[in-house]
Amino acid sequence: MFKKGTNIRDLFAESEKPIQIIVKRRASQDMPPLVSVSPKLIVQPKFSVHVSQAQIHSPERKTYYLGELKTTKRKPLPHSNSITIKNTNLSTTLTTNQYNSYVGKINFTLKFVIGWGGFGKVWKVEHKRSRQIFAMKELQKAKILGKNSVKSVINEKNLLSKLKHPFIVNIVAAFQDRETLYLVMDYLSGGDLRFHLILNKQFKEDQIKFFIGCLILGLEYMHSNQIIHRDLKPENLVFDQSGYLRITDLGIARVHKLDNHNETSGTPGYMAPEVLLRQNHSYGVDYFALGVMTYEMITGKRPYIGRSRKEVRDEILGRQVQLSQKECPNYSPSIIDFTNKLIQRKQSLRLGIGGISQLKDHPWFNGFDWISLYNKKMAAPYLPKCEEYNRKLQQGHQESDKTLIEEFTKQLRIKEVQQQFDGYTYIHSQ
Repeated sequence: MFKKGTNIRDLFAESEKPIQIIVKRRASQDMPPLVSVSPKLIVQPKFSVHVSQAQIHSPERKTYYLGELKTTKRKPLPHSNSITIKNTNLSTTLTTNQYNSYVGKINFTLKFVIGWGGFGKVWKVEHKRSRQIFAMKELQKAKILGKNSVKSVINEKNLLSKLKHPFIVNIVAAFQDRETLYLVMDYLSGGDLRFHLILNKQFKEDQIKFFIGCLILGLEYMHSNQIIHRDLKPENLVFDQSGYLRITDLGIARVHKLDNHNETSGTPGYMAPEVLLRQNHSYGVDYFALGVMTYEMITGKRPYIGRSRKEVRDEILGRQVQLSQKECPNYSPSIIDFTNKLIQRKQSLRLGIGGISQLKDHPWFNGFDWISLYNKKMAAPYLPKCEEYNRKLQQGHQESDKTLIEEFTKQLRIKEVQQQFDGYTYIHSQ
């Protein structure tokens, strides 16, 4: 029996063994109930975190909800000092401290803004515990909702969590709070290819070959995982400090399937004709975009241009552009041939119809050391300017839409709206 005034909560806090409370009613309604305590054997549960859950409970009874840490002072369960992270491609064990050190913006020191995306800022950050430098992309949920892009954002995180390659911008962690999604990625300080095209107008042939070689290796890996990028363009290609080019932004990338004629997203000028015509398409759409960028690096302009999306579409569907040696006297016949075969409007005639090995085996790449490039032992023929210079010139990418943010920020108070972002948390095993 308990002493009068005993608080049952205190019994739980003081007891080292699990207990069971048994409440018995007396026969008479006006008499208080009898309360007794009996020990009950409970199997010690293993602590497991499933990233698809909205709430994650740790052995210390800490609750992670949408990226925010709430703590209640409870006695920790014994012998549970690890967390099992599970998702579609990863099953690994991290210590609780390792997990806690990556989940949450508080674990990173923000250095400065290195760019702006469609949904928010991109920061250079330092991980407080390891002192490693990363890029952190902030994606405002209000903007994501306003642009109807929830599936696109979740899709990018899901695809990146399955990939890791030296010529792709890899992710390290993903988490969220009530208003923002965060994506922690490799930090690349060289700026995007668009920025350097604006600076240089054109590139030398050896530089173009090096850039395209980097992209071929990145695409080869993605395609081997049945992923079509579908939005290759200079803005989505970023240099590291050593001059190697990497692929980023998988927002509209898709796992390849035979029936995909309804998937028509992309950027005007880089979209293959089969996408514009709502036809089923394959990895060749990435090769077409690769050809457009090769053309652009040679001539300083895109092959198909227009003042509107419709004009660009009509240009691509209306005529077949081809480079001539006369137009490009400073470039070899093999790079001209390589480019012309990539920008073929008919899928069946385009270089790469038989696989990406056709690109690697083209005469333009005769004698090219692919292994040296993959291992990053090949000296880059073009080194990007310092990060501070790039940062100042790229600030024009910032996008603001206060009305959109204000309207959809109110919706973030609704539980069902927040549930659309469930499962976003991700920690890379290494």
